Amino acid sequence: MYISSSVPWAYIIGKIQLKSDITTYGDKNPGTVNVFRAGSILWGMISAFLEISKSALPILFTITISHMSDSTMLLCIISSLIGHGFSPFLKFKGGKSLAVTAGTWLAITKGEAFYILGASLIFLKALQKNDAITVTFAFSTLYIYITLRNTTSFETESLLYGLTFNLLFIIFKHRKEYNQKLNFRSIRK
Repeated sequence: MYISSSVPWAYIIGKIQLKSDITTYGDKNPGTVNVFRAGSILWGMISAFLEISKSALPILFTITISHMSDSTMLLCIISSLIGHGFSPFLKFKGGKSLAVTAGTWLAITKGEAFYILGASLIFLKALQKNDAITVTFAFSTLYIYITLRNTTSFETESLLYGLTFNLLFIIFKHRKEYNQKLNFRSIRK
């Protein structure tokens, strides 16, 4: 899981397909959003698919072929975050782990997290401009979902431990952006 998640697909796509260092764009992160910022919707979509899949597919595979224990699920969450966030292919300077977060929780919830995260991200992004706040609060909505509707084969308590580690990792990777003031979007009439 660590190796799969550490492959920096967005960075590779930037270098090979766009002939560009995507870490010179936007937040200087080697992630999918900067592939879009580098000017390619097509390669941005391909990058998003690969970045999400690198954590989702190994987890889905393991869940499908065997009964994944709660401790294995927690190890998958931790190793995918660390693999992407501190990639050995990028001298241990990885991304913010948002795509592997999405892939991990899409796999664990069998796709249901898409509706929770998608709706939360759209709502919060429409409301204000600080990406760190948007991501943190959107991801936090999974706590409510898991507590009220745990349709997975994992214990709710184990999932909440996984969510907590994941949330703390997101906060750590976005720590510089929390200094930006909360910037609400104006409503146009």
